[in-house]
Amino acid sequence: MAEIFEYRGISDLVYAKVTEDSSDAYVTGEVKSLAGVAELGRTTETSNEAHYYDNMPAVVISSTGSDEVTITCSAIPLDVLADITGQVYDPTTGAMIEGSRDVQYFAIGYKTKKTNGDEVYVWRYKGTFSIPDSTHATEDDGTDANGQEITFTGIQTTHKFTKNNNKGAKALNVDVGLGLADVSDFFEEVTTPDDLEAVTPTETVATPTASPASGAIASGTSVALSCSTTGAAIYYTTDGTVPTSASTRYTSAINITTGTTIKAIAIKAGMNNSSVGTFTYTISG
Repeated sequence: MAEIFEYRGISDLVYAKVTEDSSDAYVTGEVKSLAGVAELGRTTETSNEAHYYDNMPAVVISSTGSDEVTITCSAIPLDVLADITGQVYDPTTGAMIEGSRDVQYFAIGYKTKKTNGDEVYVWRYKGTFSIPDSTHATEDDGTDANGQEITFTGIQTTHKFTKNNNKGAKALNVDVGLGLADVSDFFEEVTTPDDLEAVTPTETVATPTASPASGAIASGTSVALSCSTTGAAIYYTTDGTVPTSASTRYTSAINITTGTTIKAIAIKAGMNNSSVGTFTYTISG
């Protein structure tokens, strides 16, 4: 049964300016902190329409539009707000000057968390920020205070990525809990699908063992395979070929009625495959 989980948690909201998005390259600037994030919601424009031929729906035309990401966050510092909304910030006076916008594109990154504790790292590659609404109220003896809500409208990149079948991309989502991707510098710069690499395994799965061991056995004896590495899956063959993940997966003891050689391998994500265990049986008596 597949694991059931929900999402609970979000943190580390960052952004980077998209300096080039062309057929030749996708380039971004320095990754910077945006604000403390309380909630993030995303909706995607989609459209599906059936086209009729011979009085029957024969073809469904589907399209995917922009993403609207609504971010509820702490108050955004004025220099960051000016940067992401294309307005002027004067560092000598600490003042943001509101006026006409110089609209530019940005990437945003953040971490979400599943209820099992595993994190999902996300980069959204290209979009623009809205001017956030602000609410200011008089102080009283309560604890009420106001953050801000800002909208990031995301679109697909012009640049095409090899790992996305030579198409543009909107976002990259990495389930860190699987231990498959190297995310050590995921947020140091904007990580694209073509930048992301698999973790180089340092541990090897234990070689499967068999009970009973190789030797003469009675016809009809069942041979059980096992592996001491927790969570490893065993695959085996009985035709003399080297087993792979495409071979028969071991789920129950193997009944032996004639001379047989079992070859077995154990596999676990994030680890090197085990060596092949070979178990040869002859029928006694």
